[in-house]
Amino acid sequence: MKIKIITDSTSNLTDELVEQYDIDIIPAFAIIDEKVYIEDGSTSPSTFYDLIANSKSAKTSMPSPQNVLDVLEANKEHDHLLMIHVSSLLSGTINVVQSVIKQFKKNNKNTPEITILDSKGASYFLGVVAIKASQLARQGVSVEEIVKQLIDFRDNDIQILLTVTDLTHIFQSGRIGRLQYLLADTLHAYPVLTLVDGALKAVGKDIGSERTCRKLINIFKEFYEKDDEVILWYGETVPSEANDKFRQMIDEIQEPKIKQIIPFKVVNAIVCHTGITVMGIISARNFDLD
Repeated sequence: MKIKIITDSTSNLTDELVEQYDIDIIPAFAIIDEKVYIEDGSTSPSTFYDLIANSKSAKTSMPSPQNVLDVLEANKEHDHLLMIHVSSLLSGTINVVQSVIKQFKKNNKNTPEITILDSKGASYFLGVVAIKASQLARQGVSVEEIVKQLIDFRDNDIQILLTVTDLTHIFQSGRIGRLQYLLADTLHAYPVLTLVDGALKAVGKDIGSERTCRKLINIFKEFYEKDDEVILWYGETVPSEANDKFRQMIDEIQEPKIKQIIPFKVVNAIVCHTGITVMGIISARNFDLD
């Protein structure tokens, strides 16, 4: 069976990984001061971070129906399309995809089977799930079994943790309350955030960036067993002293065993909501890159 894995640009996957794992990407959109930017690599992260830093408003827009349709049309010869997307509690992307699929099937007599999976994540959380799907498909695993294994992997083996020292954008996007925003602004009490069933949730806080990062590291350690082996993706935006200290804390982790640390620049669509002071990690056990 020819299975095609499709995801969206909030997955943070590089061009190299997209090619290596034969994954198709549906681009999302960012809107900065009413100007639209498509997340297709045409605007570099550094340029986009500058735009965000000097913006009055920043938000995201779901993929266009035409972009979704283009990807479906390009993969009509496959037997099955497995579409894995950003959490439905963070974006309306899955709603757009579902709507376009209905029209696609209506206008085409012979279409592939299509399965949609809510990753309940974003950034490399989503990207890792998509890579895992590609690995399983190449092993000849059925779509039903792939989905079953991905749900178990998603719910038990992957963790995302982040902190933000300037909560202006994340407050404006409605992801945190006014009280939490004011505490951060006046007392420098910064939150540690994670995704719970696809929704952003505060799981800790502390005073100052360094103490908050240490709390984040401790929460990361509590998620895994001491003898677990994990891959860790370390996300940042612009260089800073806080980033350097956070990376040093990561390098000093003894348990669980970190098999690999992979730095990455947080994608544009996510920075619209977090701002450019975001730092975070995505980690996964029972996972290896080919």
